[in-house]
Amino acid sequence: MELQIALDRMELDEAVRLTERVAGRADRIEVGTSLVKRYGTRAVSEVVAAGGGTPVLADLKTADDLRTEFALAADGGARAVTVLGQAPEETVRRGVEVAAELGLELLVDLLGVSERRRERLLGMLPEWVLLGAHLGKDAQGTGWSVVDLLGDWVRGRRVAVAGGMTEEVVASLSRSGAASRAIVGSAITKAADPVERASRMREVAGRGSS
Repeated sequence: MELQIALDRMELDEAVRLTERVAGRADRIEVGTSLVKRYGTRAVSEVVAAGGGTPVLADLKTADDLRTEFALAADGGARAVTVLGQAPEETVRRGVEVAAELGLELLVDLLGVSERRRERLLGMLPEWVLLGAHLGKDAQGTGWSVVDLLGDWVRGRRVAVAGGMTEEVVASLSRSGAASRAIVGSAITKAADPVERASRMREVAGRGSS
């Protein structure tokens, strides 16, 4: 299981410094939605420059005007982007086409998506698309875990898991093989030693059933 480190709710200069420190301990670096909204694609390009070749995902959560937003991210050096699973179907379909055209990895964020809508997306999305099981920030601390969002639907699909990710959750996902990628934010970025924590998380993520 891959490790993606999410940078959110911080100043851009802090995000750049963190990227320089932890990029070598991650398979992906994510420029979070709050950074994109505050600083625009400048946040993407500066994190890309600081990442030393580590692929960067721009968490745009695009809901419309997809070609424009994906092109902006690609111009900033991003190698992956996100579209909301709740967006109109035409937008999601266009996301598949445009991401392939631009050579971008596509993550469809299932935040707030109903079971019925998820099943429809499963039927229309190719297997190379990454599906994001996402427990939103506002839902964390309510007794729910992102693991509760998983089920039989993950079989045979590439799934990224995000929201309230602790070392214990990452270890559980790694053992079960339920996810292709763990997206970890505050557990790393707010740690006393982000480098040590990132190294530990990546080690735990990569253990699998062994």
